[in-house]
Amino acid sequence: MKLIFSKNNTNDIHVQLQRGSIIENFTYLEMINQLLVDNNFRDIDFGNLSETEKAKINSMLEKISDVFKEEDETLN
Repeated sequence: MKLIFSKNNTNDIHVQLQRGSIIENFTYLEMINQLLVDNNFRDIDFGNLSETEKAKINSMLEKISDVFKEEDETLN
C-alpha cells in the first residue's frame, strides 16, 4: 500500500491511497483492509509536506501498524 500526501493552497493535507497502479481517495476502511492483508506501509510520498509534518505522520503510521502487529501476535 502506498500513501500519497499533498498540501493544498489552504494548507489542508490531502491523502490518497495507491493499490497497484490505481490511485483512489483515502478511506480508513480501505487502509484497514490493506493492513489486515499486509501490515506494511510500503511507500509513502510526502509531496510538499514539511519535515515536521512528515515526522508526525510517520509517528502516527508506526502506531497504527503496531496495533495491527499486536492483534496478529494475539491471534497466533
